[in-house]
Amino acid sequence: MKSRPALVAAALVVLAGLAVVLSLDVRSWRTALDDGDARYDETPAAARWEASTLLPSSVSGDLLGVDGDLAARRAIRLFRVADSARGGLDTAVERQGTRARAELALAQLARDAEPQTASQASDLLGVLAFGDFAAGGGRDADQAGRAASAFAAAVRLDPDNVAAKVNLELVLRLFEAHGVRPGSSPTAGGQGPGRRGAGGGLPGKGY
Repeated sequence: MKSRPALVAAALVVLAGLAVVLSLDVRSWRTALDDGDARYDETPAAARWEASTLLPSSVSGDLLGVDGDLAARRAIRLFRVADSARGGLDTAVERQGTRARAELALAQLARDAEPQTASQASDLLGVLAFGDFAAGGGRDADQAGRAASAFAAAVRLDPDNVAAKVNLELVLRLFEAHGVRPGSSPTAGGQGPGRRGAGGGLPGKGY
């Protein structure tokens, strides 16, 4: 039977080995985030943030607290894909599926994330809603209302969100100029607020 000092020594060796492995896994996560961000800058649809770890990825991921950042990155990626897919995907069903996934991810982010991230998610929901409103010829009062409400919520969540402030001001001016009352029967058409996809930066990259 091993002596207590020998058992302690063996345990310390195991712990040291785990510490080395965990350190490697943490480095893998950081590399995965950097590589995914670089890919997003080039081709948003191809971006992935997946670490190759020795231990279960949740161990090092929880240590770094990456869950929130991953959720934000993936939701914003879905937004970029959905926003650029108008008529560009193979089928209407595929476009609708992409859009639905983007809205669901952004809505969850707007509800659960910290204020700055939640504000960005709400702003992007507004961009999608206004895009639908404009594409439909400016006749859907519900879409107008959703856009204005989403931009207003984004400003409330983060008063420093300049993109949301600009978008809100632009849509309200556009609605006023064309006699649009969100929730009634607007007749205005026109382009979406701001740049298409404005505010779609990743965490740590103008996020």
